[in-house]
Amino acid sequence: GTAAPVATADVTPTMPPCDYEPPTYDGPSKAEVRDIRAAHVNPAVARQTFFKDPPLFVAGKKQWLYDENGTRYLDLFGGICTVSVGHCHDKINGAIEDQMSRVTHTSNVFLHPKLSEYAKAMVDKFPKDSGLSVVYFCNSGSEANDLAMLMARAYTGYLNIVGLRRAYHGASAANIALTAMPLYRHASQPIVNVSYAMSPDVYRGLWGGDHCRDGPCQTLRSCDCPPEGCMATDMYADQFADHLQTMCPAGKGLAAFIAEGMGGMTAALQAPKGFYKKAFEITKSYGGVNIMDEVQTGFGRLGTHYWGFEYHGVKPDIITTAKSIGNGFPLAMCATTPEIATAFANSSLHFNTFGGNAIASAAGLATLEAIDEENLMENSHVVGTKFLEGFNSLREKYDFIGDCRGKGLFMAMEFVESQSTNKPIPNFHLNAMAEKIKDYGIIIGKGGLYLNCFRIQPPLSVTEEDAEFTIAVLDKVFGEYKDGLLDLESFRPK
Repeated sequence: GTAAPVATADVTPTMPPCDYEPPTYDGPSKAEVRDIRAAHVNPAVARQTFFKDPPLFVAGKKQWLYDENGTRYLDLFGGICTVSVGHCHDKINGAIEDQMSRVTHTSNVFLHPKLSEYAKAMVDKFPKDSGLSVVYFCNSGSEANDLAMLMARAYTGYLNIVGLRRAYHGASAANIALTAMPLYRHASQPIVNVSYAMSPDVYRGLWGGDHCRDGPCQTLRSCDCPPEGCMATDMYADQFADHLQTMCPAGKGLAAFIAEGMGGMTAALQAPKGFYKKAFEITKSYGGVNIMDEVQTGFGRLGTHYWGFEYHGVKPDIITTAKSIGNGFPLAMCATTPEIATAFANSSLHFNTFGGNAIASAAGLATLEAIDEENLMENSHVVGTKFLEGFNSLREKYDFIGDCRGKGLFMAMEFVESQSTNKPIPNFHLNAMAEKIKDYGIIIGKGGLYLNCFRIQPPLSVTEEDAEFTIAVLDKVFGEYKDGLLDLESFRPK
């Protein structure tokens, strides 16, 4: 059922109970941590630290985080969509501790069992007819996408890679060119053999409306799509085909098309139904391979499917994934077909010192097992639907919510000056709302092309009670924002 807003101006929503008691903290103070961070940590990170008064997180359990004073927060961002089965999960912690007591590292040029155990378990998670059966373990999503680019170029013999506008695929020297969002781009960074097709955005794009998405949330603008098809998909696919026709003389030169299972940094941007089927077919007609970036969408987060490519009904030649793969342990993977793997191996020696590290493999294997044992994909579907239905109710109530979207526990809300204009609200307005939500005990993410979106990607262990609490808190804060009760000016950039 719908998680209906229940908060009123004079009632503070009650946080669901939790019987975990965090250990007493005796480390450096928050002031000391902030001073060291400002002086010695990447200044871009220091500038982007969430919140004017950020909590100092010193402990976590399941979907909960605790600050140095023992104050509890509901974590709805999961370390940027990274904590999958929950903070400090007993099974993952136990697997890491057990492996550390045996052997920590040999590198994958030597035999050790955990890498092979993990590789087999991972391949078993792919659909039998996917063709994906060779895995490469690495350390981050950026590294996995770098590897996918190398593979595609080695296999096809071509250089050109096509992505989508507004996509995020990492920030390394190689794949920053694929990241088509201005916040992450460098003016001095060359963009060579990379181009972008139109983003199939049914909310802000040229085409799309209230029948184009698969999931509980549709856009408010109407469309004439029939139940069995999507005209927006056809239009965006035509744009994609036109882009390739222009870029590939005589149908040659395409190495790959890369796309996200669902937009991450673009705040759960959902392509219209059937778009990727058409785009993948067009890519194949030009001799390119299809890459699905599953860094944020894999491992059951979408609720109905384990992988984003399954949700779209496509068969990529290469997939990449990271984040949720290790429940916070630095781990990533690139997977492909034997044919592409062989061509890549014949083109050059690829080696990764830490890829398949024994401890990382133990963490990854335990994460796979925990997702299944705790039925977390089904939980993503049930609880995610409750969240999304609640967001729909809030959008009906507040004119400044322009869009809500997502599937499973991969969700977002976009804020505008009014639904009639869809003009993005200023970023500092969003910051003021996020700060107030934090003060009520909820940590929420931010993102979107215009930095006017909340991103909600919690650990898969969240409950329906957590969803109800969240909707009540959002309703309370949105009411305060509507009534002019938030101190917006203190968040205005100087």
